Amino acid sequence: MSAEKYFSRNHRRPLPFEAIPADALVNSVSMNGDDVDTTMCFHAFWLVKDGIIPGLVKHDSDEVIIFIGADRDNHEALNGTVTVQIENDELALTETCVVYVPKGKAHGNIRFTGLSKPVLCYTYQLTEAYYRCESAVPADPEGTYTNNAVFRYEPLSGIIPEAPEGFLTFLLWLDGQKLAGAPYMETVRFLTTNDTGPETHVHDFDELIGFLGGSPENPEELNGEITFYIDGETASSKESCVIFIPKGVEHSPILVPALAQPFIHFSASNEGVYQR
Repeated sequence: MSAEKYFSRNHRRPLPFEAIPADALVNSVSMNGDDVDTTMCFHAFWLVKDGIIPGLVKHDSDEVIIFIGADRDNHEALNGTVTVQIENDELALTETCVVYVPKGKAHGNIRFTGLSKPVLCYTYQLTEAYYRCESAVPADPEGTYTNNAVFRYEPLSGIIPEAPEGFLTFLLWLDGQKLAGAPYMETVRFLTTNDTGPETHVHDFDELIGFLGGSPENPEELNGEITFYIDGETASSKESCVIFIPKGVEHSPILVPALAQPFIHFSASNEGVYQR
């Protein structure tokens, strides 16, 4: 089926980075060029106990890193502290947020401490189909990247998409207006079933769309089901999955015919402004 060629449900690929201790991370789903040609490489995983992903690296692509708290009644709280180093700045994060790392910049030494609940993390590179990195040494002055974390769903336009009452919680919004140089990304949490969705449309940019299960004990499962229209066909999934949509490919609506437990939905692009 043509729709399936855009999907990845790869839950077995090892993460390209390691944590100390080794059991501090739980893999969810990933995508790279082996799954879908020309995609943005993507990894989702859970931080389940205190630890560190050590070392500083750099990429030939901009990178976006998202941290989402697991407490659905207090979705802004990480229930612990995640510290991310970008060049000579350390960002101490205690709320659900998105971090933007420009290409070529040293970053890493991701520490997670005082976690009373797991934290969902996902990361992707805008222009690379495979995860590649090299060791890096900080060079930029302290204070350059202290504002590279964005919190809450607050587009500067003030426009919040319409959604059926009670269907979702808006979590995060990022674009080039919120943070200079950053790409568009938004994240929500689906709370109930839904039989309506955005109308079919196309973009002038590549888009990454994902659905991530809300349980680190069983991260492969959505505990629900989505159906998604793309390229003339409809596909469905009951598993955590990622979909790569090349520019110009018709897609949407997203429907949620079944939901036993809330799960995360995100969309992201390699452009700074979202346009249909």
